[in-house]
Amino acid sequence: MKKIFSLLAIVMFAFSFSQQNKTSIEIKTDKDKIEKVYSKGFEKFKNDLANNLQYTANSFQVLGDFKVNFTINENGKISDVKVFPELFDKSFENEVKRDVSRMQKHFTSNQKENISINLSFSRGYRDFNERVQFAYYSR
Repeated sequence: MKKIFSLLAIVMFAFSFSQQNKTSIEIKTDKDKIEKVYSKGFEKFKNDLANNLQYTANSFQVLGDFKVNFTINENGKISDVKVFPELFDKSFENEVKRDVSRMQKHFTSNQKENISINLSFSRGYRDFNERVQFAYYSR
């Protein structure tokens, strides 16, 4: 019985701790351009990209603003993915490229399109009165 309670306490602690540190991701891009090349629409694009980036943002504990540029060719293939500003450690950049590339099956285009996306990563912190406080950074 003690083992069950111990295991239950550990699982509850791990679950409650993991829920507090979720990174919020704000995505800004040209809506008309995305509507032309993403088959499921602009809102679905933002939702899909945010879901793809969520694990990467949490695992790297990233905060701040980034720009992602990539090209969609005539066949709907993603190429030339670039993340700005460039970082010394390329592992974050590689993960963002992988996350963007996972959306490739939803892109359709009849012509080459250059896409630029502004990403803003932030974390909500709980204040003493349990209100969520977001950290703002100057640009």
